[in-house]
Amino acid sequence: MMHPNTYPMITLTTDFGLKDEYVGLMKGVVKSINPMVPVVDLTHYIPPQDVKWAAHLIYYSYSYFPAGTIHVIVVDPGVGSSRQIKLLKTAGHYFLFPDNGVMSKIVGKHEPEEIWEVNNEQYFLDDISSTFHGRDIFAPVAAHLSVGIQPAQLGIRTHELYAVHIHEPEVLEDRVEGHVIHVDQFGNLITNIEEGFLRTLHTRYKDLVIDVGGRRIHGLSKSYTMVRPGGLLANLGSKGLLEVSVNRGDASSSLGVYEGDLVKVSS
Repeated sequence: MMHPNTYPMITLTTDFGLKDEYVGLMKGVVKSINPMVPVVDLTHYIPPQDVKWAAHLIYYSYSYFPAGTIHVIVVDPGVGSSRQIKLLKTAGHYFLFPDNGVMSKIVGKHEPEEIWEVNNEQYFLDDISSTFHGRDIFAPVAAHLSVGIQPAQLGIRTHELYAVHIHEPEVLEDRVEGHVIHVDQFGNLITNIEEGFLRTLHTRYKDLVIDVGGRRIHGLSKSYTMVRPGGLLANLGSKGLLEVSVNRGDASSSLGVYEGDLVKVSS
């Protein structure tokens, strides 16, 4: 048997949550095929059917894993339909996903090296549910990849990927305009404004002005404690994205701001 350190890692990203048995069954299938493969739960709390947030999350997360990792993304509102299952190799990683646009952010930044349409039922479970491809297709295919099955054995090469429009911030003469792309469990407003966009304003971070939800924030904070409890602040979060928060509070509820709402940054 191969030493476990020789197996690539598998990550799981789904909108299944953990209340039900779905995630556990996926892991059971993986381990039945390769008991030694390391499996990491990236998250199972993607908002239901939120393909665009999944696209952002996997883009800002994959590079923290070793090269060769197999990233399984099951946010699949089209499960059971004619949508295809694809395997993508890019940036030294593999991505196994429903072809519904969830790779749009990654392929917008990294040229695909190879793409396969996964259709070889030899590597699926015998009885395929029309509603649970995570267990019956994604999990066994990922496990077979981890033991050395080559992508070409899983299906056919293709150059096609379905794309969804991923909004990027707009850089204007005196400001950057972006949008909230996610509200996390703490109520923090995560925007699509990367640090590089802030640099286009050619000013110090403490002099930036952030307008959101009818409120104005002056400057970026390095920590939540730089404002009093209940105070509003903006900072660069762990993804390198502009976030708006309330110290020990919920910015989304406090401001009445949600996914898709406008955020402006000026100097």
